Amino acid sequence: MRRAGLAICLGLLIGCAGSQVYVSGKYAVSGKVAVLPMSNESNDLDAPIFLRKLLCEGMTQRGFYVLSPTEIDAQLKTQGFTDGGQLHAATPQKLGEWTGADTLLYSTIENFDYINVGFYSQRRVKILAKLVDARTGERLWEAERDGTTRLFATNKKQAEDLFAAQLAVKAVEKMAHMPLQAESRLAVLRLLNSLPRR
Repeated sequence: MRRAGLAICLGLLIGCAGSQVYVSGKYAVSGKVAVLPMSNESNDLDAPIFLRKLLCEGMTQRGFYVLSPTEIDAQLKTQGFTDGGQLHAATPQKLGEWTGADTLLYSTIENFDYINVGFYSQRRVKILAKLVDARTGERLWEAERDGTTRLFATNKKQAEDLFAAQLAVKAVEKMAHMPLQAESRLAVLRLLNSLPRR
């Protein structure tokens, strides 16, 4: 992206403050945490894998004992579950039994998209997540957060350059299987920052 030829009015990583955060009066996360496969309401097939990896890393950095996603997936597959959208067909107790987890992290990708029209470009990732006690099924915490980049051009030439630059960035991210990387990291950071201090 040429700085001189692309004087974009605004190019910020921004996002809404998010919905209210729910925290149970009995909030306590101990033992093993299973970061379950994500439900995906987007059309991007790389998004659930990339975002789940970021969630696992973020939870581990915050001191949680996070189980291996590979082992979780293998256990779920033996029970016939291969997709995050299927998990609500099983009780938290069963998921805890199958995975060996004490706490379950459910998550849903609500938005994972690009808008690139005229003088405006937007890249947005929005995630809903909740922690559930695998023994009691009680919801311990729930929050929704997003990471969004919005860019505005001020004239036709800048709009053309912006359009071309965004297409190139999208192609590179797709090849690396790390789509909407900056926005994904921001959404996960904001989400996990809403967890109560351990």
